[in-house]
Amino acid sequence: MKDDCEPESVEDVLECVEEAGEADERVSVRDIVRRIGEGAFPPLMLAPALIIVTPASAIIGLSTFCGMIVALVAFQMVIGRDRLWLPAFILNRTMRHRRLERVISHIERPARYIDRLTRKRLTVLVDPPMARLWALLCLLLSLVIPVFELVPMSATIIAATISLFALAMLARDGLLVILGLLVLAGAAWLAWGFASAA
Repeated sequence: MKDDCEPESVEDVLECVEEAGEADERVSVRDIVRRIGEGAFPPLMLAPALIIVTPASAIIGLSTFCGMIVALVAFQMVIGRDRLWLPAFILNRTMRHRRLERVISHIERPARYIDRLTRKRLTVLVDPPMARLWALLCLLLSLVIPVFELVPMSATIIAATISLFALAMLARDGLLVILGLLVLAGAAWLAWGFASAA
């Protein structure tokens, strides 16, 4: 099995993550990064964001940890690095492969549906330099995940928005950027409504 699986869809990303540690009992972040490819920034943002969307986000601290990875990946994409750097304490973090498979199983069916709907369109919205703008937005969103981790559904909504932007860049589907902005606007409107009512 060669490194750099070069994913082009959500299903591809999930397959890459699952393959990363299939030969071992535990899979590390290092294994996943190596399998996806150190220069593949959008799928490296998408993978941890998708984990937050699953029920696994109920594990205290997991959303914050995944948000930290998104932030580091997004930041390095914004500044134009060619290859990803992550600190050792993140790269060495592991999860049981069986648990990872359960996490992935929650996403597989919606992933197939999403992939059927995505295609290359409105690419001007996701080609450089616009891609760095969405990476910056993913960075800003990931920084607030720890604040909202204990608020039901809020971290999930943030992660879903990050996933839309990351997938838009991965699949070169500008329509997903528009959808992500709409979701973000809706979430901001709801948050403003709750804050005003408090």
